Amino acid sequence: MKSLQKALDIIDKVAERGSAGIRDLSALAGFPPATTHRIVSTLAERHYLEQDPLTKKYSLSLRFLELGSKVQQKFNLSEIARPHMEELMTETKESVNLAVRDGDEMVYLDQVRSDYALLQLFTRPGARVHLYNTGVGKLFLSRMSDEELGEYLARNRLTARTRYTITDEDSLRRELETIRIRGFSVDNEEFEEGVRCVASLVFDHSRRPVAAISISGAVVRITPEHIPRFGKLVRRAAFSISRKLGYERAAVS
Repeated sequence: MKSLQKALDIIDKVAERGSAGIRDLSALAGFPPATTHRIVSTLAERHYLEQDPLTKKYSLSLRFLELGSKVQQKFNLSEIARPHMEELMTETKESVNLAVRDGDEMVYLDQVRSDYALLQLFTRPGARVHLYNTGVGKLFLSRMSDEELGEYLARNRLTARTRYTITDEDSLRRELETIRIRGFSVDNEEFEEGVRCVASLVFDHSRRPVAAISISGAVVRITPEHIPRFGKLVRRAAFSISRKLGYERAAVS
């Protein structure tokens, strides 16, 4: 952890100065020259820093522009998705959420709340949730290969958050196959009792899943009879957002 902190300190100092040599960075960061050289060399090898062949000074590489672009895409995604989320909320009268995957978690980016007073804190923007016990997360699991899913299950214990959480690996695999077949997922009180969610994937121009959109509400309103209709509506909304991101395929019937 200390090595990581030192590397981040070096990055900050380079960003502040624009460019700097080993000796300057050593003085600025307060690290011995040997330590500074080792950290800078690693960052350069990983393409986070680049060295001017003439001055021998280091500056931030285009890798940061690439990373910043990915972050910016998430905010652009929210802007693109918002009108479709509002339309979906109007159609269903339930809250609509937008989430993206971050490693083994999902992060909620945006929400269009319904007029109902149900407190769904786990879907608030900025909230993080697991993949295996949420509708938005199970969508991404359903896209994994057997090898990727096995690695995920090795890293993550399927712990019961509610009495409805799927904690058996075979049951989860069957659930993911169902999601692949019907094109949407259902969180049946698996994360929060009393709340049901119906979700579908959003794809970008390279046909890569980049986000999930979901409808969430009380189980007394989103009954099993409503699920097929909500599934169709959320799929259409997800497809409309995907098309705005450059994704093309046969229209959803």
